[in-house]
Amino acid sequence: MNAFEWTDLLKEPWNTRETLSAPPELGDCRIVSCHIDERDTSVTLGFDTRRVPDSSIPGSDESQMNALEFSITFTSVTGLHVTGWGGGSGGSVKLSRSEDGGIVVSVDSASGKISFQGRTALLSRARAYLASSAE
Repeated sequence: MNAFEWTDLLKEPWNTRETLSAPPELGDCRIVSCHIDERDTSVTLGFDTRRVPDSSIPGSDESQMNALEFSITFTSVTGLHVTGWGGGSGGSVKLSRSEDGGIVVSVDSASGKISFQGRTALLSRARAYLASSAE
């Protein structure tokens, strides 16, 4: 899924494109976190990439940054299924529009699988930072 396809599924795609200028493809990102909030029935997926946006993220000095982390929060989550979770490296994320207008999410990795449907999704966090070359 290319960057414009996944951003089109978000509640405010223009805001995401403005913040990230040229959003990275999810396949180029590492999944670094999954926060499941049963009170708000939301799931937040955290991503990390060494592809930094063309323009600066508010509050960052883009000339020194070589990495980007961002989070997408899915709200009104239903049908949550989790089979193992080792986090981190490898895996794939698939997002698609459901027949009722929601978003179908599937995260597959060597250590497990997470799937669910969310009513809406939005970019909830974006931060450019200076990563060491060992990362």
